[in-house]
Amino acid sequence: MVGSSSPGTGERGAGRTRPLLSMGAPALLGVLLLLLVALPPVGGSFWFDEVFTANLVTFRLTPERVVERVAREDAHPPGFYLLAWAYARATGLWGSAVEGPPPHVEERLRFLSIVTGAVAAGLVGAYGGAAGALALAASPAFLEKAGEARMYPLLALFWTLAYVGVLRNRPSLAAWAGLGALYTHYLAPFFLLPLYGAMALRLGPGSLLRLWPLLLYLPWVPVFLNQLKGGMSMALARPDPVLALEPLYRLGNPEALGLLLLGVVLYGAVKRRKEDGLLLLLPFLAVLLWWAGSLWVNTVSLRYAGAFLPPMALALGLAVRELSPASRGLLLLGLVLAYVALLWDRPGPPGEGYREKAAILQSLEERHGPFVVLGDERGRLISLRYYWRSASTLRPITEEDLKEPLFQKGILVLLQYPGWKSEDQVLMGRLLDRAREEGRLRILHREGVVLYLWEK
Repeated sequence: MVGSSSPGTGERGAGRTRPLLSMGAPALLGVLLLLLVALPPVGGSFWFDEVFTANLVTFRLTPERVVERVAREDAHPPGFYLLAWAYARATGLWGSAVEGPPPHVEERLRFLSIVTGAVAAGLVGAYGGAAGALALAASPAFLEKAGEARMYPLLALFWTLAYVGVLRNRPSLAAWAGLGALYTHYLAPFFLLPLYGAMALRLGPGSLLRLWPLLLYLPWVPVFLNQLKGGMSMALARPDPVLALEPLYRLGNPEALGLLLLGVVLYGAVKRRKEDGLLLLLPFLAVLLWWAGSLWVNTVSLRYAGAFLPPMALALGLAVRELSPASRGLLLLGLVLAYVALLWDRPGPPGEGYREKAAILQSLEERHGPFVVLGDERGRLISLRYYWRSASTLRPITEEDLKEPLFQKGILVLLQYPGWKSEDQVLMGRLLDRAREEGRLRILHREGVVLYLWEK
């Protein structure tokens, strides 16, 4: 039973009669701890990934068009985007960006993710107690993702629900939550396989028949395979697969605390009997499976790490109960201190400064008239256009631009993304070198993506 020395004994065990109040108090603690540190939303203008969300839900797209664009342009399933579309429709954000980005659109859209993250934190508190709730709320990696207008908190919520379903021997809950995860993020299979494998070991292979809701994912499988093929082809953008192991120690900050928390989970797993010890390790086995998969296909990104953490925090909360009272008290004190420190220095989404860049370019256009902006990454140009609606031209750089740079009114603006070295970025580097040699290049704005002005 969750809350005793065993994390799960089934629907007919003593856990079925556990007073709701005893779970409600730590659940409320988890929600409040997360909301206190996450509200109000921090961060400036949307960064590229968030602009993709905003483009789908703040214009006048139908749900059908949202699904079509996600299938064609993104690596993720449409679940989060449809939720964000419904939220935008209900709150007046839908259609509000036709003339330009509406006021406070960032805070309003990020609020959805924060609330979703708070629900996940409440679930962690309900089953993992105060230690689990504190560990999650004190994690900068999770807080950063919880404040971003993306699907990571929703994925974390579904995965945590599926984990609870396995802990409590509730295959139906594990199945429906798993279906939600599959329609939220393409990494969901890595998260779910260890859970369902453990469920089959505990309840027998016949329990897998209770996973029939997962068949509802079949319509998306062809799209998923096509997206997977696209990921395999991105050799230039492929990080080192070893980075997939980082979530193992990202629950705590600094890394030493993260490693200590991992050690507590391992200690708790050893102290429990074999079957229950394995249950504590399931969220961490998912990370190892992700690493193994990344050796074959390009799936590694450190921005996903926060989505792994709620089930890990839940497992930590269960493992802490195996410590002595003194050790448990010291650990809780350390988590409280980490949480207080985070209140003073809250992380936010990545910053690329598009609202500020748009204001600079608008002022430049008012002085000179329309001009050309060349970029070396298409998504960043789209992000800039979301914030800057004007008569000026924004387009990717080409070989022709090196032969004869297209000045208008004696100026040319360049937008450089300092990421992987694609062909366009090589071209941009050569053009910038030429501008520097002529001594007519200056930086207009450098946050995240660098904005240059080249004057003839």
